[in-house]
Amino acid sequence: MVELWRLIIETSVPPEDFPTGATLGYMNVITWASSAVEAEAKIAAYLKTFDWHVLEVDQSHRVDDLSDVGEVLQEMIERARTNENAIILGTFHSYKVN
Repeated sequence: MVELWRLIIETSVPPEDFPTGATLGYMNVITWASSAVEAEAKIAAYLKTFDWHVLEVDQSHRVDDLSDVGEVLQEMIERARTNENAIILGTFHSYKVN
């Protein structure tokens, strides 16, 4: 059975993708999957189409197990509920390694 999943992922991106030249960042992602492993694989395959790479999955939870999500995350969840093919990417929080 597929369910909505929320993952927080760390990813690497090409330096030309952001004006700051940052190549690392993290973001929330909402998608449908039957397991955390499937959600991770689905997101990794999608991001690879942009030459982005998942470095680490910091958190992975079924949406139904979450409580007190903020307004932005709730809006992402609602957008995904109507489309079982959805992969909703949140704000990319970039950083540089010194």
